[in-house]
This record gives sequence, C-alpha cells and structure tokens, in this order.
Amino acid sequence: MIFSDFEYFVFFLFVFFTVWYVFPTIFSNQSRETRILHIFLLISSYFFYMSWDYRFGALILLSTAIDYYVGLKLSSETREKIRYYLLLFSLITNLVFILGFFKYYNFLVTSINTVTNPMFGADLLPVLKIILPAGISFFTFQSLSYTIDVYRREIPAEKDFIRFALFVSFFPQLVAGPIVTARTFMPQLYSPKKLEDIEFRVAIRFFMLGYFKKAILSDMVAPTIDTIYADPAGHHAYALLIAAALGGIQVYLDFSGYSDMAIGSAMLLGYKLPTNFNLPFIATSVSGFWRRWHMTLNSWLRDYIYIPMGGSRVTSVRRKFNLWFTMFVSGVWHGAQWTFVFWGSLNGVFYVLEEVWKEWFPDKKDNPETKHWYKVPLWIFQNILNSSIFFLGAVFFRSLTWENAWIHIRGIFTFQMGQIRPYMWKDFLWILFFLYLGHAIGYLIFEKGKGKQIPASLEFALYPVLFLVLNLATPENSVPFIYFQF
Repeated sequence: MIFSDFEYFVFFLFVFFTVWYVFPTIFSNQSRETRILHIFLLISSYFFYMSWDYRFGALILLSTAIDYYVGLKLSSETREKIRYYLLLFSLITNLVFILGFFKYYNFLVTSINTVTNPMFGADLLPVLKIILPAGISFFTFQSLSYTIDVYRREIPAEKDFIRFALFVSFFPQLVAGPIVTARTFMPQLYSPKKLEDIEFRVAIRFFMLGYFKKAILSDMVAPTIDTIYADPAGHHAYALLIAAALGGIQVYLDFSGYSDMAIGSAMLLGYKLPTNFNLPFIATSVSGFWRRWHMTLNSWLRDYIYIPMGGSRVTSVRRKFNLWFTMFVSGVWHGAQWTFVFWGSLNGVFYVLEEVWKEWFPDKKDNPETKHWYKVPLWIFQNILNSSIFFLGAVFFRSLTWENAWIHIRGIFTFQMGQIRPYMWKDFLWILFFLYLGHAIGYLIFEKGKGKQIPASLEFALYPVLFLVLNLATPENSVPFIYFQF
C-alpha cells in the first residue's frame, strides 16, 4: 500500500472519518475519546505497515518495547554508569541486532566472502535469505532519538506505552519519513485535536503536490532511467549524462513527493510533521544544498553524530573530519551497498573541499546598495556546478551495482558511443522544465513572500478538476517509492 495507490485513499478515508466523525459521536468524554483515538491510530498504523508483510509488525513492536523499557529505566535511574549502560543497550540492540542484522548482515558477509574466498576456496560465512523491512532505518533512528534525548535529560520518559508506540509507528511517516523526534511529536499526542483547527487547504495542497511529483513526474521517467542504468555500457555518453541528471531529479521528486503526501496526511489527522525538503536545486553551494535536502535526516545526524563529535567547536582539521564522517554515516544509512558508502564519502569530500575553499577565499561582504552585473551569471554558474556535483554522486546512488556505476562514470568522461533515443531527450527536457518552474514558483512564494491567496471557494471548486487531471495523467503502473528500501 503506497500513497499514490487507490487502496491508500480508501484506507485513509476510513481512518479520517472514524477519527473525526465516528469517535466524537460515540464518546462524550474527551479523555476517553483521546485514549481510544490513540489506540485506533496505533492499530491503523500497524495494519498499514503489515500490509507489506505481516512479520514486519513483530519487528517494530520489538524495537518499540525495548526503547520504551530503556526510557523508563533511564528516567528512574540516578547512577550515571547504569544510565550509560542502558543507553548502550538501546544502541546495540537497535543498530546491531535489528538494523544491523536485517539491513547490513548480507552486505558484510558478502564483502568478507569476496576477500576470503580466493584464499580458502569457499565462503566463510553463510548468506541468509533476509527480507528487508520497509523503512527500518527511519523508525530505528526515530526510536533512538527518544532514548538519547531521555538519557541527556532533554525530555521526560513517556510512561504511556500506547502513546510511545504511536510515536514510533505513526503511519503517514512510518516507512519513508520525515524522521520525527520525540521532542517534536510526543507533545502533540497530549494536545486536544479539533476538526475546525485543521488547515484543510494547506493539507490538500501538500498531498496533491506530492502526488504530482511522485505519481506523474517521477513515475513517468522511471522507465527511461531504468533502461539506461540497466545497461550503461550500451548507451551514448549523452544518454548517460541524461540518466545521471534524471536519476538525481527522480530521487528528489520521489522522496519529496512522499514527504509532501505524508505531511498532508498527518495534517488532515491533526498532527504536524517537519518539512523535509526546501527547494534544494536553487542552492549554490554543497552545504546549502544539504541544508535543503532530506532536512530531518541531516538534522538527526547533526544532533546525534556531528555535535557529539565536537561539531565546529574543535580544530579546523577535526571539524572537516566531523563533516566528512557525518556524510559518510548518511551514505551507510541509505543502503547496504558499496555504492552508497562511496556516495556518502564522496559528498563528504565535496563538503570538505568547500570548507577549504571558504578558508582560502573568504566571502567579502558587498555593499547591499550596489548591484553587480555579474551576480546573476555567477548564481547560474554556481547553481549548475552544484547541481552537477549532486548528479555525479547520484550515479552511485541509482546504479544497480558498483561495476555499473563506474561503467557509467567512465562512459561520460570518455565520451562513449552507443544508443541514444529521442524520448530520452524529451524526458530530460520536460522534467527539467517542471523542476525549475516549481522551484521558481516556490522561491517567489516561500523565500520572497510574493504569493497571493486564492479565494477558498475557487480553490475548492478546482479540486474535482485537478483530481480528474491528476488521475488521467497518472501512469498505469505505479512504481514503489525509492526510499522504501531504506
């Protein structure tokens, strides 16, 4: 069940009407209604998650129970050494026995066997048939943020298991984020919800925009991208360049589309999720790009990896290492393949190179009243350079294997001959048009504040037309969200 499928619309309408119309009619006591509401949302979330595989429910319940117990013990324990061991227990259980086993076991075993097989003539370790639970990296990091914050005494331990379990498994953001921390979500479970407080127009805009990004733009170019990435050796350098750009843009459209639909779904139920993308392709620097891309993961890495390592409060060399290591962890988090490890490391290298550049050539503050003729050309050059860096890394992110990634890169820089079809150019140009058109409109509305409010009556009158247009433009076969594998 994915957000762009008809099954999800049926499921969500059932949840929506039950929450806002059935429960208020049945229950007159506010506290009792809230308790039943939380139980219902928890059951709905588990049903949503287990629709992929019923066994996934046991795994997320195990992770929830462990961190709930650890949180209670951390709250009551005064001995710092015991509190440290409790946190260590949570980290090892989640990162090694849950996330490590299901996501990284076969990756590590295969890597070890590749090295040792020539020496011993056989595999040392067995490769297991492990089903990767959807979104395991998301709910593991989310649950870990709770135990770490309780250990730091930044938030109190949650004593109600139902509330804590709902925080971990809330279905709009369960399988692909945004990553929500306990400090931002748990207070929402204590505040009363009213139907009249919902910003319906904003919520519907989020969902429809996300649907347009995912089900129309991303899914429409998926066959072109898959064709080129499946056989990089057989395609022209221009086709490989197109695939590099389209692959990076598709990841953005796919993931930001999911995030927008998650935010819209949560808003319709009375909950607020954090923004996950903020016009990343208007960025003119590596650091600026990552501040706008997958913002909740980058915030998590900043709070729980970068700052505990010393952040920027250390020497210049150590700070650069901290930046690189944080991006390296991001790569490892994304996937159990060497391509993702290299992708994270490569982005870390670019991040460090930018820091070195800033030290050698510090920015000079221009007179704000002076308009330089080169500002627009400079912005265009920096934006193209920055986007090119991202698209180069996206080759490793989207490639099926390590070998395919290097064939792809080599084919670009050696100007490889091969197949290229007109539809590849067509897909590239129209996706690029919609991408920068959307970023330009978003920049004017959100960065410059020049948007005008549409009358509510006109907006609601247009919804049936927009729904029909989106339905007609949706491809016949939906494509699973890319980030479900993470």
